[in-house]
Amino acid sequence: MQKVSLFAALVGGLLMCSTPLLAQSTTTTAPAVVPAATAPAAQPAPQDDPNEMICKSGEPILGSRFPGPRVCRTRKEWDQIRRDSQDALYHQQMNRAGPGGP
Repeated sequence: MQKVSLFAALVGGLLMCSTPLLAQSTTTTAPAVVPAATAPAAQPAPQDDPNEMICKSGEPILGSRFPGPRVCRTRKEWDQIRRDSQDALYHQQMNRAGPGGP
């Protein structure tokens, strides 16, 4: 019986502690808008630079938990690799034999 009352007191205490968290206001303020006149002009966004070097961790080595060696390429090269992979997958799916095929 003592364990039940201790458990009930513990649950009640947790509920009382969480009540102020639930009662807090969840309103957020909108981020300030920077007028276009004060924003820096004529600077390309870093994501638009095709010559930016991007390094990614390699594929994990089979039988190991460690990632493979890092591979560094330009944004343009990574985009070309992505497009080539998508094209290869598309052609593989379209050339697949249907239900009545060999």
